Amino acid sequence: MSAPIDYRISEEAGRRFAIVPLEQFTELVERAGEADALTLPHEIVSRHLIDDVPLVRCWREYLDMTQTDLANQLELSQAQIAQWERPGANLRHSTLKKLATAMGIHVQQLSLDDD
Repeated sequence: MSAPIDYRISEEAGRRFAIVPLEQFTELVERAGEADALTLPHEIVSRHLIDDVPLVRCWREYLDMTQTDLANQLELSQAQIAQWERPGANLRHSTLKKLATAMGIHVQQLSLDDD
């Protein structure tokens, strides 16, 4: 967001509020979500980088889900989840998006790529 934020301060019932145009508010919320999407818990980073465990598996285990739990949520077989978790699996963005949604995380948290 390069333009200054157009806001005004309002007070109601002893509380102060910043009022911004909806478009700017939406952009601020999206940017905040993008910042959260770039964060990874230490346990996941170390497991992925030191133990060479795929991010999909790191997140699933971090969230205390079994492969069967995740498979049931996605209406797939446990074997499909195991295949996606194997080292070197090259998952499409659409697959990563489905996995992220099922785990309640942002798709960028399943990929160390810049896209």
